[in-house]
Amino acid sequence: MASETPEAQEEPQAPTHEPFSMKLLSTVQEHRSLNGLRHNDHLRYRQYCSRRLRRLYTGLRFTHGKTRFKQVPFPENIEDAKWVCIPLVQTERAWAFGVQLKADNAAASADNLRWRRHSERKFRKAHFYAQHLESVCKVHFDQRTQLEAEAYAAYISGTWLKERENWAEAKTKLARCKKLCEHFQLGADQAEAAALRTYLEELAPMLRECRYNLGEGEEEEDALKVAAGKKIAQERSPSSPKSACWATLSEAVQGDMVYRGHPVSIPSDKIRSTVMSCLESAKALQADTDSQDGGPVATEKYGELSVNFGDVLKDVRGEMMAAGADADIAEWRIAEAFIREVSIGLSAERNLMLLRGHLAKMDDIEDVNSIDSRRHCRPEEGMRFCELVKEDLAALTELPESSGEFEAALTAYKKVIQDYRCLYLALCHTAIGKLLEAAALLDLLSNRIEEAGNEGPLPRLQKLFQQMQEPLQSRVARWRCRVLVLLAKAHKKKQESEVEEPTAAEQTKAKQDPLATFPPTFRDVPCKPLLFDLAFPCIQPPNLDEILPKKQEGKGRQAVAAVAGALGGLGSRLGGWMGRK
Repeated sequence: MASETPEAQEEPQAPTHEPFSMKLLSTVQEHRSLNGLRHNDHLRYRQYCSRRLRRLYTGLRFTHGKTRFKQVPFPENIEDAKWVCIPLVQTERAWAFGVQLKADNAAASADNLRWRRHSERKFRKAHFYAQHLESVCKVHFDQRTQLEAEAYAAYISGTWLKERENWAEAKTKLARCKKLCEHFQLGADQAEAAALRTYLEELAPMLRECRYNLGEGEEEEDALKVAAGKKIAQERSPSSPKSACWATLSEAVQGDMVYRGHPVSIPSDKIRSTVMSCLESAKALQADTDSQDGGPVATEKYGELSVNFGDVLKDVRGEMMAAGADADIAEWRIAEAFIREVSIGLSAERNLMLLRGHLAKMDDIEDVNSIDSRRHCRPEEGMRFCELVKEDLAALTELPESSGEFEAALTAYKKVIQDYRCLYLALCHTAIGKLLEAAALLDLLSNRIEEAGNEGPLPRLQKLFQQMQEPLQSRVARWRCRVLVLLAKAHKKKQESEVEEPTAAEQTKAKQDPLATFPPTFRDVPCKPLLFDLAFPCIQPPNLDEILPKKQEGKGRQAVAAVAGALGGLGSRLGGWMGRK
C-alpha cells in the first residue's frame, strides 16, 4: 500500500496555457511538396527532416549532451507550439526512410528480404512517433488539432499495418483517416482542401488493396447515393430537373429549397432565416438586372451578396465542425452544397455581366492598335473575365452529386467561354502586330462555333449563355474581315518596300568609282600560330639605308669624333699634371 500511494498521488498536471492550434495535415503536405516529394525523392526529404530536427533541437534547447549522448525526456509541460514539431518531424523522417527502402527494393532486380525488414522497422518507428504526437496534442492543443493528429496517426499506423499484411486493422485505420479528411474538407479553404485531396488520393489505392486482400468488393455506397439522387430528381421534374437552385429562386424563397433532387432542410433557425433573406435579395437583384440589362451598381450588389453568402457558409461549416466527424451531418452537407451552388451561380452571373459589358465596348472599336482604343478597352481584360467564368464553372463541377446531364451542360458553357477566349486571344495578337496568328485563330474559331450547344438543366445560366453565343458568329466574322484587311495591307507594303530597295542600291552603285583600288590596303587577317612559325624564316627584312636621310648620319659621326677628341685631350693633360715634380 505504501508503494501504491505515491503512484496514486502522481496526477498529470493541467497545462497552464491556452490550447495551441496548428494545421498538421496541410503543414506536412506543404513541407513534403517543397522538399523532394513532388518528384518522389524520399532521400532528399529524409535529409531535410534530419536538418530540420537538428534546428528544432538547437532552437528549443533540447540537446542530448555535447560529448556523450544522454537521452533527455520529452517535457510534459510545454509553453511553445514548436515542441509538437519534434515528434512530427521524427515521424516524417522515419516514414520517408521506410518508403525509400521500399522503393529501392521494388527497383532492384531481386527482392531483398533485408531491405524489406528494414523498411518495416522504420514504419514501426514512425508509428510510435505518431502515437507520441497524438498524445501531446490531446493535452496541449485544441479539438481541431487533436482530430488532425488522430487522422495523421491513423494514416501512419495504417501504412505500417499494411506493410505487415495485417489487412483488417490497416483497413480500419485508413478508413478512419479518410473519414476525418472528408470531415476537414467541409470547412477548409482552397489551399487546405488541395492538401486534403492529396491525402484522399493516396488513401484510395491503399484501401482498395486492403479490400482486395480481405476478399471484399468495391464500396458502392457513393454510387448508390448518386443513383438515388438522380431517381428523386427525375420523379420531381422529369422534363427539366431543377439541378440549379439559383434558377428557381422563387420556389426557394417560398420555402421549397431543393438541391439536385434532394430537399434542403437547415437545422438552425438563425442560419435558415439568414439564407432566406439572402435568397430574397438575390431574386430581387436578378429581376433588376433583367429589366436594366446590368450596370456598375448591379455588379456591386452581386459582390455584396457574395460576401453575405460567404458569411453564411462560415456559419454552416462551423456547425458541421462542431458536430464532429462521427455525427450524422447529412442535412448540413446538403445545405452547405445548396448555399455553395447559389453563391457560385451568382458569381458566374456577375462575371458574365462584366464580360458582356466588355464585349459591348469592343463592338464600338474598329482598330485595336490605336491609342484611343487601348485607353477605352483592352483585349487582355476580356481574357481575364473569361478565366473567371471558367473558374466558376469548374467550381460547379466539383459540387457533390453532379449528374451526367449537369456536366454536359457545363461542358457546353465552357465551350462558349473558350470560343470567346479564342476571340480575345486573336485580338491580342492583332494588337501586337501578329496578324498571321490572329487570322489563323479566327479561321479556326469560325469553323467551330456551330459545334457548341446550349442544352442543359440550368435555365438561368442557359439564358445568359444563349445571349452570349447569339452575336458570337457576327463578331468573329467582323473581326476576321478586319484582320484580313490589315494582313493584305501589310503584305502590299512589304512588296512595295522590296521593289524600292534594289532601285536605291543601283543608284548608290552608279555614284561609286567602277575601278577598284590597287594594291589593296593592309588589314589584319586572323592566322594560327603555326602559320607564323613557318612564315618568319622566309621573310627577308627590308633595306632601310636608302630610306634614312644621309645628313643625319654625317652629323652623328662628327659629334662622336668631337667627343672622342675632347676626352683624349683631357687625358693627356691629366697625365702631364700627375707627372710634374
